[in-house]
Amino acid sequence: MTRKLTLAAGGLVAAASVVAVVWSQGPAVPATAASRVATTPVSAVTGVNKNGVSAFPLAPSQADEQRVAAYWSPERLKQASSYVPSTKPSPSTKSTTSAAEVGPGDAKTRTGAPRAATPPPVASPPMVGKVFFKVGDKEFWCSASAVHSAHRNLVATAGHCAYALSQDKPVQNWVFIPGYHDGVAPSGIFVGHTLYMQEDFAGQGDFDRDYAFVTVHRGFSWQPYVENGRLKYRSVDVGRLEDKVGAFHFASGKPLGRPTYVFGYPAGANPDGSRPYTGQTVKSCDGTTEKKFVSAPTWQLEHGVRLPGCPFTAGASGGPWVIGYNATTRTGYLTGITSLTWNLSGGGRLDAVSTPYFNQLTQRVYTQASKQGTD
Repeated sequence: MTRKLTLAAGGLVAAASVVAVVWSQGPAVPATAASRVATTPVSAVTGVNKNGVSAFPLAPSQADEQRVAAYWSPERLKQASSYVPSTKPSPSTKSTTSAAEVGPGDAKTRTGAPRAATPPPVASPPMVGKVFFKVGDKEFWCSASAVHSAHRNLVATAGHCAYALSQDKPVQNWVFIPGYHDGVAPSGIFVGHTLYMQEDFAGQGDFDRDYAFVTVHRGFSWQPYVENGRLKYRSVDVGRLEDKVGAFHFASGKPLGRPTYVFGYPAGANPDGSRPYTGQTVKSCDGTTEKKFVSAPTWQLEHGVRLPGCPFTAGASGGPWVIGYNATTRTGYLTGITSLTWNLSGGGRLDAVSTPYFNQLTQRVYTQASKQGTD
């Protein structure tokens, strides 16, 4: 039996042609928030601390934040598409793309009936959303979620949705939009401040460490108004991320074989070319994870946790894996993020997803990131 896997990278199809007017159609500046002192200052020089945690400034200053905020016009959001990075070149791993199953989004939205993916129970968790970013001269997106921290400003996503292995540097213009649906940003836009990840992902392209935690600035939304007969926009502060949408709690070292919910924005094509998702609303899968670790040598993955029966496609990367999910309170414990998609049957449809195992190394990254306050 042939088994293939692909990156569950971000994807946006042309169906995302309608963007709400909460975004500016031109350069704009977020409202000035109250000044705050960061608990853990971030140097302009990127380094690795003694615990093996890499910290990369994304937009640490107010000027950086304003520049990134102004970048994401409606047109750029519409142009964002599938992100299929290559593995990191190394003596032991051949550099390849993530196979042919997942490609860039196109203008044809095909329909299908995924077996396991359904709308989330009761209501979409408000802390799940999309991250938008730039690699080179192109815009992309992935899935992500807010995770609890003392400063209420932390986002969890896949490492490859924040660090471009092909360029050996962080992505550019990274923002998180919680609750994103059908082109709408109901809870505001949050600009990334600093990226935290385990050193072996950036250093070696090790997908056992394909996770990232990003601190974000206070959020903002665009408020339309008319001046001299012309439609303009002003930015309005919406507060801290967790105060606005809540957050999952972080958990590591959990046993395998646990009932799990997975959330994300799948959008890409299956191996047979079918495209059952648009990437415009949150979808969920649920089931019990396999009781043994899985490996994928191309991606240097040795301790992956896999959920069979989940037909997510491109766009799901970075989406949260949650145990103890409560559909009423819409929260639970974050124990993973979607990293790879699998074609276990060898047929025309993807049928499983996997996450790196959250262990003590993941805990170190999370702990370091959760110490940093932002404005």
